[in-house]
Amino acid sequence: MSVSSHRRAHRHALHTWGACAGVAALSAAFSFVPWLYAVGLYQRDAVRAGQWWRIVTAMWVHLDAWHWLADAMAAAGLILLLARVLRPQVIAGALVACGVLVQIALLSQPAVQWYGGLSGALHGLAAWGGLRLLRPPAVDAEDRLSRWVGVALCVGVLVKVWLEQSWLSPIAYDPHWGFGVVRIAHAFGAGSGLLLWVLGEWRAEGRRRAQG
Repeated sequence: MSVSSHRRAHRHALHTWGACAGVAALSAAFSFVPWLYAVGLYQRDAVRAGQWWRIVTAMWVHLDAWHWLADAMAAAGLILLLARVLRPQVIAGALVACGVLVQIALLSQPAVQWYGGLSGALHGLAAWGGLRLLRPPAVDAEDRLSRWVGVALCVGVLVKVWLEQSWLSPIAYDPHWGFGVVRIAHAFGAGSGLLLWVLGEWRAEGRRRAQG
């Protein structure tokens, strides 16, 4: 490996772990600092009254330490998997975009009066990332492991969303967590990831046509 390649790999690793740490730290701040929790949690009536920032902040708010830890670990795992062939900055951007789209979609669900957590955004990231890994960049065209990871992510998201049947029951109380799980957010997340992938493919096709 050349010196320049080693430096690029080192920067990539730093950015990857930085993204993992950033997600964990930001979600910890909104989950455990009382005033951030209060202003960050998605509350349907508050958003409709003009507190639009909750659409952006709600994904970072968690209801307790276990909820935060589970989402932080899931986020780190997905980031590390996808960073094999994707830039950490792009992965983090997709996570945030999916989270915002989920919160916007939840406005169509009167039954969901409040919401917090990364689970919807993580379902979106898994769907988007899985689709991206199905066709790695040219430099990694022979990366079969990434393709298999992509297949596993796509199938896993589809099976989970189907089994949850969130369109029949948007919210389901989970005694393990001790609160109602907003399963419809998982379906909205998967849809958001698919939308981001379609938009990305459309832009990429436009660039290819412009260059050709």
